[in-house]
Amino acid sequence: MATIFIGETMKPHSLLPVLVLVLASCTAPVPARDGPSLGPASGTVAAPSSQEARAPLPYRATTGTGAEISFLLPTSAADPAVAAIEAYRVKAGAAPVSYLVAEVDNSNGTVPVNLYSVSVFDAGGHRFTFSSVADAIHSWGPTYSYDFGWRMGDGSAVDEAAAGTLKREATGLHSANVNTTVDVAGQTRVVLASYDAQLPAGFVRVIVQPFGMDVEVEAAPAS
Repeated sequence: MATIFIGETMKPHSLLPVLVLVLASCTAPVPARDGPSLGPASGTVAAPSSQEARAPLPYRATTGTGAEISFLLPTSAADPAVAAIEAYRVKAGAAPVSYLVAEVDNSNGTVPVNLYSVSVFDAGGHRFTFSSVADAIHSWGPTYSYDFGWRMGDGSAVDEAAAGTLKREATGLHSANVNTTVDVAGQTRVVLASYDAQLPAGFVRVIVQPFGMDVEVEAAPAS
């Protein structure tokens, strides 16, 4: 702050403007200096995309009857085991799904396995269920209504020739994937699907239902 000398001839009432100017210079904001922006506070991190969050992990479950069930969670839509199914989904204009391809080895099993579903849970307790992909294929195919003609699963209209082609393709894919039963001493690949296309970043629990709805078996990350 600059020192102000007040002469003898300065009147008391003339001090007010000077003091106002001095106080204003003390409280005026300091001009900003050129330099890099600080940006957001440290600790603010952009959320990863769903593809980054859902890195596939191998899991394995062993039933009390000796069956081994292994799978990659989730299975890529580009996997050869689901390539034809995914191509049909795109052709049918259906919404994306998540896939799970399970290898069921019942070589040492004492009873048949019927892989009903696989469910995963996130940290918030939300459940995401994979069931037979045959159910999804059935919902994607065209259906006929006497009032509206042929329509796809999303409600869009399709002509009779295209509907027939899509119906035959859906029937073939459905028949190839509808069986989820693995007999004693057998080995089979079972394809499951979830309508939840956006899976959580991580799973805190994975359970398999290998004998219908009544039995749940915990699955763990494969070493």
